[in-house]
Amino acid sequence: MKKIAAAIASPLCAALAGVVASALMTAPAMAQGREKVTIAIGTDVLDASQVNNTSLPIYTKCWENAGLDVTLQPTNSTTAMQAVLTGQADMVNMGPAAAIIARTKGAPIKAVYLNMRHNFQFPVVLDSSPIKTITDFKGKTIGVLSYGSQMVQIFKGMLSEAGLNPDKDVTFVETGSGAQAVTALSKGRVDIWGTWDSQIATAENMGLKLRRFSSPFSDKLNFGGSYFVRDDMIAKRPHVIEKVLRCVAMGSVTALTNPEGALKVHWKVFPLTKPSSLDEQTAVKQGLHIVLTRGEFLKLEPGVKWGEIPISAVANMVAFMKANNVIQTSPKLEDLYTNQFIPAINNFDTAKVVAAAKALPK
Repeated sequence: MKKIAAAIASPLCAALAGVVASALMTAPAMAQGREKVTIAIGTDVLDASQVNNTSLPIYTKCWENAGLDVTLQPTNSTTAMQAVLTGQADMVNMGPAAAIIARTKGAPIKAVYLNMRHNFQFPVVLDSSPIKTITDFKGKTIGVLSYGSQMVQIFKGMLSEAGLNPDKDVTFVETGSGAQAVTALSKGRVDIWGTWDSQIATAENMGLKLRRFSSPFSDKLNFGGSYFVRDDMIAKRPHVIEKVLRCVAMGSVTALTNPEGALKVHWKVFPLTKPSSLDEQTAVKQGLHIVLTRGEFLKLEPGVKWGEIPISAVANMVAFMKANNVIQTSPKLEDLYTNQFIPAINNFDTAKVVAAAKALPK
């Protein structure tokens, strides 16, 4: 666990070779006989918002008890997806835009689990900014995690919807994430910050007052962060997909049932993510703000199972991307996702998971 935490604290890998090398160096020694699985994660920030699909399955030994030897590999979306496509990782947790683009170009990648059930990426400005509407973005600079991240595609669509030319009327710059991105906005190095829910919560914890922007179409983008795998893994290793994602689903139940317990677990598994400069009460208050903010995007709609991908969500994302020239063709929706693993993923005793969640250490 300490080695995983060290890997998270290390600099972001800039290339696929770095990802592979890092994975080899940081993978913890596991008992023999467990099946190895590498999960690439499309962000280098494994803060408490990631508790359901990282620290909780580790702490509860869900993956271990399922016979899996799991290595987490945090990086950016583009590198994470390439790691999966080249076989250097087995699964990737990221937004769907890059995978949809890749699929239209023939890449054998498909969504198997919907983790974030609403659009969670927004452009934000300081509350004191004169920018009041998306049309006010004209001539401004937007800081984003990376040029290849899904948020860029979403923001371009929002700009087009507002009548702006996203390739001429604004300038996108990479600001990374975390404190450096917050500093870029607060110091005026960028006019607008493109980010996601937990990063907004983190900035608010730092005292910033922010205003977020959305649009009618982006509000419909409920194909959020998901798990993707190659087609050959679906055919050859379905049991691994089921086991990994059942633990993620159980982690979601746990995080929603006992947010504070989940936060404490995250700090136990990844101690470097606990703020060392804050007193315990303040650290818990701020950490809970992140966990609870993410929880709003994890909650299930009535009658829906964990991980289930509505075809309407896929259709809305494809329509959005095509309308804004992100893709030029309309792929078959069935090629982009599958719900075949959902029954097996949801095959657990929810009452027992809830009881265990309530018993997490305070």
